[in-house]
Amino acid sequence: MPHLIRLENVTIGYEEKGLLQTTDLAIERGQFWGILGPNGSGKSTLLKTILGLISPVEGAIEYEDGAVFGYVPQNESFDQIYPVSVFELVSMGRYSRVPPGKRLTADDRAVIEDSIDKVGIAHLSERTFRSLSGGEKQRSLLARAIAGEPDILVLDEPTAAVDIKGEAQIMSLVKSIKQESGLSVLMVSHFLNTISAFSDHIILIDKDNGFFQAGEKSAILKSESLSAFFGLNLDMERIKEMQAIERLT
Repeated sequence: MPHLIRLENVTIGYEEKGLLQTTDLAIERGQFWGILGPNGSGKSTLLKTILGLISPVEGAIEYEDGAVFGYVPQNESFDQIYPVSVFELVSMGRYSRVPPGKRLTADDRAVIEDSIDKVGIAHLSERTFRSLSGGEKQRSLLARAIAGEPDILVLDEPTAAVDIKGEAQIMSLVKSIKQESGLSVLMVSHFLNTISAFSDHIILIDKDNGFFQAGEKSAILKSESLSAFFGLNLDMERIKEMQAIERLT
C-alpha cells in the first residue's frame, strides 16, 4: 500500500533545537492515526512538522505527489470588524483546488455547499462565524477542511471546546466522513478513550520523558506500553477503568 506521508529518522523541534527523535513512520491511505500525549508533550510540534509548517531538525519527510491536507485547528478567530460568514469561511478550504488567478466555479460552490450540508449546518450558511456556538464553529471548521477534498484530514484536538454531547457528534461526523471519502485521518488528543475508540493506529508521545511509540492500536494499547507512557503500574483492567472515567468527565 503506498504511503501518503513517511517520516524517516525525524527529530522534531524548533530553531535547530531537537525536542524528540521519532521512529520511522508511514501514514497510508485510509488509516486513522491518533496522537496521544499530555499537555506540552510535543503533539502539536509533531503535527506542525508533518504538515510542513516547521522543518524537522533532522531527518526527512516524504509526501505522496499531489497530496492535499485538510486542517481543523482547536479553534479559529477572525478580526471582529470583518464578519466572515460560514459560507465564506468554508470557501477558504476550496482554494487549494482553484488555479491561481481563477475564481470559484459553479462546481466549486456545489462542493462548498455539500461540505456545509454534510456537517449539518446548512441553515447557518449565511450566519457570521463569530456568532456561532463552540460546536457550530467546529462543524464549520470541519466543513472548511473537507471542502478541499483532502487526502488526509488533520484534527488538532477538535473537541477541546465542546461538551460531551458535542464531542460525540463531531467524532461521529469525522467517522462518517472518513468512511464515505476513504481519506486518512490524523488526530491529536490527550484523551485515551477518544483515541482508542476511533483510531486504528496510535502514536504515544511525551518529549519530557523521551517517549515515542507508534503502530497499530492492538500493539500500542497494551499494559506494558501504557504503563511506561503514563509512568504507572497499569493492567488492562485499570486501563478500562481509566477509559470509563474519561467517558464521564
